[in-house]
Amino acid sequence: MSSKYLFQALGQTILRHKRSLAVLPLCLSFLSMQGCIRDNLGGSLTVRYLEEGSYEIYKIAGETPLQFVSETRSKFNERVALLPGSYMVLADCSSEIVNIYPGSDINLMAHRVNFVPLQATSPDDKFSIQCVRSERTHSRQNLMNQFSLAVLAGTRDFLVGMTPLRLDLSPNGLGATPSESRVISQILSSISIEKAGQAPFDDFFVSPVGGVTPFTENQKPGSKLFVLKGKYDVQLNGTSMTMELSEGESKTIAPGTLTVTTSSKVDLGKAEQIRGAPLYAEINGEHYMNLNTAYPVLPGTINVRLATSLRAAKFDVEEGKALKIHARNVFIDLGCADHDWACLGSKKVRLFEKGKNFHFAESQTDVPILFFEKDVNLGVEGSRNIKYVLSASDDQRLKVGFLEVSATPSHKPGVLTDLMRVEPKNPGLTGASLDMVLDKPTVMPLITGLYNLSQYTFFTSDGSRRKSSQSFYISAGKRSKLEVQTFLSEKKMAIISNFPEESARQ
Repeated sequence: MSSKYLFQALGQTILRHKRSLAVLPLCLSFLSMQGCIRDNLGGSLTVRYLEEGSYEIYKIAGETPLQFVSETRSKFNERVALLPGSYMVLADCSSEIVNIYPGSDINLMAHRVNFVPLQATSPDDKFSIQCVRSERTHSRQNLMNQFSLAVLAGTRDFLVGMTPLRLDLSPNGLGATPSESRVISQILSSISIEKAGQAPFDDFFVSPVGGVTPFTENQKPGSKLFVLKGKYDVQLNGTSMTMELSEGESKTIAPGTLTVTTSSKVDLGKAEQIRGAPLYAEINGEHYMNLNTAYPVLPGTINVRLATSLRAAKFDVEEGKALKIHARNVFIDLGCADHDWACLGSKKVRLFEKGKNFHFAESQTDVPILFFEKDVNLGVEGSRNIKYVLSASDDQRLKVGFLEVSATPSHKPGVLTDLMRVEPKNPGLTGASLDMVLDKPTVMPLITGLYNLSQYTFFTSDGSRRKSSQSFYISAGKRSKLEVQTFLSEKKMAIISNFPEESARQ
């Protein structure tokens, strides 16, 4: 500013503020005159607090949109001279807008909010606070392991370790006079999970029960997570438990370990190649775990499902104890070449509990099929209702061959083939195939063993039904061929005979 305009401003100030005449003689130089004018045109701000510290001041240059032109960091309990205008004052999780006028002296109050852990803390412990520092600027703070805050007076909202907390730091709320800075203390509780030996340990997760907004915190094993009192869900590797903490209470959970073991003969690598996904176990429908690996889990009842199973099995985990579950396996060898990917895994395999018609597991050939159940029967896709009764051994390997039946249909008055099927003769095989097609070739995969191809023929002359059978043996990877004569009704034979001609006309 030039000296001409400076002295004009000084004259105007003298006319408006006659009390400034008392200080005018002190303005003996150009520089001192500038300071003199600023002191008399502006006002001051003091933020009172219990101890030393600092806060931020921003000069507001515009409202729409909100603009700031300067920033300063000031100390608590010290008077700060400011030119007239609007300012935003920022402290921990709080803000205030102040308007400075000539000669004004604004005083704000800050209070110390302490979050007090009753247990000793370590660098790996975790305590978080989230808050909106200023609604106007939408600025947020995420404070980690900061147990003491300098908060401006007023009603303030915090998210303390996932739990909403509102503090009334106004004089009415604190019962304090405006000149008093106070200390407000909130006692913390804590949750931790012990390390489980050498088991690989992921983070555990904690969330409040019944919260309006679903917040979750994670923490490492062996370290504490500080929270406010309340009811919380704790989750670890798909397992969970609920606990309620009183004020200042500390709870430490000793997890158990879960291992799903398999035989060393199970080729997990080949299974992944054929399936396109690894074999695994699933805990409570949420967490996948590798086989033959110990995982820490929370005590209680858990559901474990194998990758090849359609349902889960229930097990109980005790606190601090190891649970090992062994999965048996069966392998169906379709006789494919090593890299014949069109053949490998091309047939579905289903497992059934004894006496039940609906399968509990489904996989494919050339892949180990894992299961926990006892008294299990096995069926291969295409062999209809023929099932193999699995033994109690840990590893079972079954081989498959094929039956090719060429049926030659004909018509003979008074003779009718009403059923043709495959019936197993080996003790380890049960059931029978469903009705086979009587007028077309059929190829059926069968587990190696001895079978009968049985025909049931109805004679209209005496109303009798007679059975005729021929035995055959299925060898691994081989195809057994049988030719049979079947007798169809005149109407059925007419349809078969006319089918090529009718198809050509269409």
